[in-house]
Amino acid sequence: MERAELFDAGSKGRGLRATKELNTGEVIFSEPSFAAVVFDSLATQVCHSCFRHQANLHRCAQCKFAHYCDRTCQTACWSEHKQECAAIKKLGKAPSENIRLAARVLWRLHKDTGIASDSQLISVDQLQDHVADLAAEDFKRLRADVNTFLEFWSYGTRQHSVDYISHIFGIIKCNGFTLSDQRGLQAVGVGLFPNLCLVNHDCWPNCTVILNHGKIELRALGKIAEGEELTVSYVDFLNLSADRQKKLKERYYFDCTCEHCSKHIKDDLMTAVADSKVRGQTSGSVFNVFSLPLPPLFSLSAVC
Repeated sequence: MERAELFDAGSKGRGLRATKELNTGEVIFSEPSFAAVVFDSLATQVCHSCFRHQANLHRCAQCKFAHYCDRTCQTACWSEHKQECAAIKKLGKAPSENIRLAARVLWRLHKDTGIASDSQLISVDQLQDHVADLAAEDFKRLRADVNTFLEFWSYGTRQHSVDYISHIFGIIKCNGFTLSDQRGLQAVGVGLFPNLCLVNHDCWPNCTVILNHGKIELRALGKIAEGEELTVSYVDFLNLSADRQKKLKERYYFDCTCEHCSKHIKDDLMTAVADSKVRGQTSGSVFNVFSLPLPPLFSLSAVC
């Protein structure tokens, strides 16, 4: 990775920083998913390989669950689907997306012997899981998922401890990224991108993320100096600072102390926008907020 490197970001833990000056729109790095799955609700409407929303998808003749645009997409995805296909047939049905993704992660770790590749800065199972921070109800759901996973899992005689499987589920909960369809209008799946997981949050980030032909691209939103930390927004900036902090704490288990949160910057504008929507008003003075270079949501939209 030429344009970014791993560094100690202090209280934030690990982070990525620029190794050279970056220009607006420059691709800092691209990365294929380590593992990704289509949402349960869209399993018959979205290709399980390229994540495009398509009509008349072709169903896998073996498991009758996975759907693809054509033979090309099916062949491209076979190495990921092969063991999943056999496990679905054995179980008699496809489990939820969380369980399918956890299984794909473990199958991939076995195939790669758990060692990060040259282009991967960290192994997936070294990512934070925050299992110890889960609320009681979340932990109860986690244990239920682990039990279902054990029924689904198939890799010869190789088994894993409940703690290790819980670790993988925790990683998915904290580090999974939403995948959008080719129009960027609908969330269609979830995936893990190890290098992207190292990019820390900021409510006014200097980077954005898009999905381009099966790979994510981290791009500079403006000029970035050499040595400057690379950041993205994990939540919608149009939320009030208190709402952003609440969502970050619930999902990612940290307190945001960025300037925009601590000083409640632009909260008055966001409140005005919300109030005007309720009243059905579209006054130019209020909606000029949308002419500002607002950072995007931290979801991945496909590029046609």
